[in-house]
Amino acid sequence: MSHEPMHRIIRLKRYEQPPEGYFDDFLREFQNRQRAELLHPSIGELILERFHAILSEIRVPAMAYAGAAAIAVVASVFILRLPTPEQPRAYSASYTQPPVMVPSMQPVSLRVEAPAGDRFDSLFPPSYLLRPRAANHESPLSF
Repeated sequence: MSHEPMHRIIRLKRYEQPPEGYFDDFLREFQNRQRAELLHPSIGELILERFHAILSEIRVPAMAYAGAAAIAVVASVFILRLPTPEQPRAYSASYTQPPVMVPSMQPVSLRVEAPAGDRFDSLFPPSYLLRPRAANHESPLSF
């Protein structure tokens, strides 16, 4: 790929110059456009400017925040120091119940021994029993 045509164009551009007064006209035209934009602002800019002017007139003095904080502290101290109201009286009913008597107690063993058959059937009821089975890697037909 030859770069000769591009080099030729760059050499020709080197000798080009803008006409006389180009930069002065550019500056004058730029300033005229800026003034025209100031004279005809968009509706959004007008609304935003008026909203900002309204908000800038509303001033909250810095001492107002300190005063609000002081009032909050005094009110909380006043509320915490209020005497507590008298506790409502609690009524309780008493009744007598005869004690429960157990005729004889048998020792309890914590050891569990499964019978010689299926060891899981005796420990857990059938609804909680998960029997071991081989892993199946086939995708299920339904969920």
